[in-house]
Amino acid sequence: PSPPPPASGPGPVLPRPSTPDEALRRLQEGNDRFVAGTPLHPNQSVELRQQLTGSQQPFAAVLGCSDSRTSPELAMDAGIGDLFVCRVAGNIATPAETASLLYAQAVLGTDVVLVLGHDDCGAVKAAIDVADGKMPAGEFAPLTDPIQPAVAEARRTGATGAAFLHEVIAANVRLVVATLPTQSAGLAQAVRAGQLTIHGGVLTLASGKIELLG
Repeated sequence: PSPPPPASGPGPVLPRPSTPDEALRRLQEGNDRFVAGTPLHPNQSVELRQQLTGSQQPFAAVLGCSDSRTSPELAMDAGIGDLFVCRVAGNIATPAETASLLYAQAVLGTDVVLVLGHDDCGAVKAAIDVADGKMPAGEFAPLTDPIQPAVAEARRTGATGAAFLHEVIAANVRLVVATLPTQSAGLAQAVRAGQLTIHGGVLTLASGKIELLG
């Protein structure tokens, strides 16, 4: 079917997804609209903003990069109260980010967590430069050190140049996805109980498309 026309004002009110699968599908549909340039701008009315002053129940949490070009709310055409967003350069899972994601699930009832990386990531480039001895980690170590396992994993692919950078970015996302349940017993329990799913994706800056990783 053809995408809907762009909204001229506050968009429609979209009901909260009720399952992890529905939540992931909502994110994908929103990203499809963003890529096509036909956002609905849902759940952004003044009335809704006022209704949500007392509570929130975001259907998805996003652990994304701080990069100014990768706003999750824009990239997935989401509205007020839809996404619980943690952003840090390199989309790494520090203890604070992990605890925040657990809060989103355990207290707010979030159904899905998306770890969102992107191409041309400066934090990943810095981690590669540190690994190659081109720059000292210095004060950037808290950001570049957690990415080093992804650099090592990507080297095993034999990729070089831009392909190697892409492999590191994808490996970093996959490792964070795998690490979150090991860092939080609460997240692990929610996954086992079918109350939460954790996924990884990489956003391409030029197109805005988010490719989910297997």
